[in-house]
Amino acid sequence: MTVAESLSLQKRYERISDRLKAAWTSHQFVAGTYSHFLGAPLPYNVDFTRIYDRMRDVAATMEDRRLVATIAAVSDLEEALDRVTRYLLGADDNISPSLLRRFFERLKRQDDTIIEYLIKFYLYADAVEADRRDKLDFLFTRLGEDFNSQRGEFTVRESLELRQRIIPLVSVLRVATAPREEVVRIIRAVRSMRDDISNAEKFDDLTERNLLKDGRTFKHRVGDLFFDPDVLLAIIELNVASKNHFLRLYRGEEQRIVEDSAKLMEHGEAIERNFGDTNPALIEEIARFREFKERFDALRAQSNVKHDVVAHLKASMNNILAQLDRGLDVEEEPPPEPPARFFDQTRQVEDVTARFGRGEPLHDFLVRIAAAIDAGEEEQLRLEPWEIAAFEKLFGRREAESEDDTEELWNLHVRAAALRIKVDEEATIMATAIAAGVHPEPTLLARAKQSLDLAKELDALFSDFLQEAVYYSNRQILHQLYRSRFRLLRGFSGLWLIYDRGA
Repeated sequence: MTVAESLSLQKRYERISDRLKAAWTSHQFVAGTYSHFLGAPLPYNVDFTRIYDRMRDVAATMEDRRLVATIAAVSDLEEALDRVTRYLLGADDNISPSLLRRFFERLKRQDDTIIEYLIKFYLYADAVEADRRDKLDFLFTRLGEDFNSQRGEFTVRESLELRQRIIPLVSVLRVATAPREEVVRIIRAVRSMRDDISNAEKFDDLTERNLLKDGRTFKHRVGDLFFDPDVLLAIIELNVASKNHFLRLYRGEEQRIVEDSAKLMEHGEAIERNFGDTNPALIEEIARFREFKERFDALRAQSNVKHDVVAHLKASMNNILAQLDRGLDVEEEPPPEPPARFFDQTRQVEDVTARFGRGEPLHDFLVRIAAAIDAGEEEQLRLEPWEIAAFEKLFGRREAESEDDTEELWNLHVRAAALRIKVDEEATIMATAIAAGVHPEPTLLARAKQSLDLAKELDALFSDFLQEAVYYSNRQILHQLYRSRFRLLRGFSGLWLIYDRGA
């Protein structure tokens, strides 16, 4: 065996040894989660002792310098580890990021070695997308934070030491080195999000402005740049700052949430009894509320409340109150049409037709937007400020704000707003018909199907813009794209559920 061949085999052996430790750590995590949280047997059977024994045999073969036998044994071990990895990933598919967090929160003592080898398992397997990106995000943050009991908040570990720990971990993934200017741009974007979250004044700002959701989506969008050591340091700082600010804002909300939810629980049966017959949606919402309340109480008892749980609980309470308001409303005469002097309908139709074409499926709703903007009644259509601005820019009433602020972007915002209005209107009509026991008319179903198809097309456009918007100099555009996209998707989801019931 030559020196070069010996060194090559030695490196492969060392990598196999490290992969085996990572796979064993993953097995321990999966076994613990299936036993304590899922209450299910493991979906695989792996004899790790046999693999360890084969590792020792390979070491002895290498010492005897038997080249052919060593190469064959190393290759067999690599194939065996590949099979084990597939088994573990299959089991890991059933473990959500929230279960991963709960697993580590139950550990009495944090062992950084467990975290490091679990990170290595995902990286060796090149399993770094979708839910596993969230898991890696949590694990790297767990590795990089400490809890200061005197101040009652989390702190980031010393950056130089942390960077030295991160570098050997991410080197496992073997990604290409990114241009430095691109790394700097991503770090600035991450720090901008950190500042946006830290400057949120109210708990509801985190939800209404999608600050935490936007941060998560951004981390999924940056691809392999997520694993640049300096980007990862910035992401850990973002996560720690987000966690601390969430806790500060939550403390101010906690007592009111506890009191309001307790009152709703107390009167839930009476509400169902008095309004359930005329409003079945209220019954469903109260059932969801009780589920969220149970999760909230359990996490609160552990001093481990999560933003999404609080947001769901508050949203459910607001939905119940809104349902009650609808149940108590008396019929009123429809408001009179706006006076003719407030708009010139003929001009609006001509302007929209000239810009979007007569065959535009959203033509009537675009005209409605034009009328509302001309009359100063944008709030009735719940238009976002940038959607109003985009409409005005399309028709030459306002200038572009930056080189990233393009006509294609304006067009997307305005059409998405028009589709959202159309979707909400069709969902309301269909829900009313179904609740009354009437099957929706075929023409209405056809219009709804058209809306659903168009929503998919616009969502694809949003996706394309968001991939480019990561590098925009104007960070506000990124926020606006996320906000408009999520509003459209929310409307799409509601219409699809109703359409699926009525079709």
